[in-house]
Amino acid sequence: MRRVVGWRLPGPDGFNTPLLIAAFVGLFFFGTLDNGRGPAYPKIMAELALTNRQGSLLFALTSLISFFMTVFSSRWLRILDLMKGMRLSWLILSLASFLIGLSGTLQSPITLFIAAIIQGVGMGITGMNMNLMIEAGAPVTHRRRAYGGLHATYGVASFLAPLLFTGVQFIGFGWEGFFYGLACLGPLLFFLMPRGEETFAKVPVKNQSAPVPLLLLILMGMTVGTYVASEIVISSRLVLFLEEGHSLTNARAGLYLSGFFILLMAGRLFLGLVDLPVKGPFLLVGSLLLTGIFCWLGKQGQFLFFSLTGLSMSVFFPSYMDWLASTFPENFQKVTAFVLSGIGIHLVAMHLGFGHLAELLGVIKAMDLALYLTGASLCLLGISLTWVSYLPQSKQRATNNTP
Repeated sequence: MRRVVGWRLPGPDGFNTPLLIAAFVGLFFFGTLDNGRGPAYPKIMAELALTNRQGSLLFALTSLISFFMTVFSSRWLRILDLMKGMRLSWLILSLASFLIGLSGTLQSPITLFIAAIIQGVGMGITGMNMNLMIEAGAPVTHRRRAYGGLHATYGVASFLAPLLFTGVQFIGFGWEGFFYGLACLGPLLFFLMPRGEETFAKVPVKNQSAPVPLLLLILMGMTVGTYVASEIVISSRLVLFLEEGHSLTNARAGLYLSGFFILLMAGRLFLGLVDLPVKGPFLLVGSLLLTGIFCWLGKQGQFLFFSLTGLSMSVFFPSYMDWLASTFPENFQKVTAFVLSGIGIHLVAMHLGFGHLAELLGVIKAMDLALYLTGASLCLLGISLTWVSYLPQSKQRATNNTP
């Protein structure tokens, strides 16, 4: 039985407004904390006397804990409904933010690593819940747009976090002040956000839904993982590629990277506002094909196309999540866990050695990785789409949709 708790926020028919608001706010908090570490990273490294290896381990630790939270999500999703889980994650992220600031005040690397572990727990819960909230809170006709708006929120947080960090320092506070201030956000959200009705994720129950083959789950996780890896190559290596490989100035190279992030955010905002009359699989294939073409043209010296990969990539992840929700309605939690785990594995690998691998291959070859990874993602996507078309539930849906 569902129980109404706290104050309710009415919304249009078919929409669960509290769930949708919590998903957007949760990702914004997640993104602000995640991207706030970037500009603070050099100061933290210097003040706490951390080596580059320790710094890489710090980021990898957060990603690894988040990965484990995703892997074991079916256990805690049975206990916590989506709203309570998200509200709990806000408190956990606030605690992590407070400890990051405290590590600077106390000059304590141990406190910083504890914060990284706690942050991984909070991000794991937020990452799972926000995607499940969109699936539960938006009708099918608006779900892709909802995912587009959701992931555009991360782009907005990525853009604002460095500005907020600079602003805190401009008014006279140290880098610790940014994290102390951000730590206040979680308790405020916990008490002020509408609670709505209890809504649990659809955790698959044995013998009640058609099983999804393990190999297919791994393929789908790798599809998204290789896509994310290609995005990381461009976002992390583009400036170096343009400066050292083609002798551009830092300012000019930075413009191309800024263009990439702006178009990535704009594309997801557009997807959130406009209902594209294109089926999900075609949109996914088109996204990866265009990304591959743009990467190739960028490698030929047409650097503007590297910026345009932000636009072609922008539609992939929201559309992929919408396709998963449509294809596996009864197993969406399980499939989402595998997909996010695939991303987590690639993030851990990137933080532990991906950058070093790119350096070993050289600046020019590093950018080739974006093209190869996009091609790998396209191949894996093609195999997944073909496999899914032969699954029993796909044939059943086709039969039901036949006039």
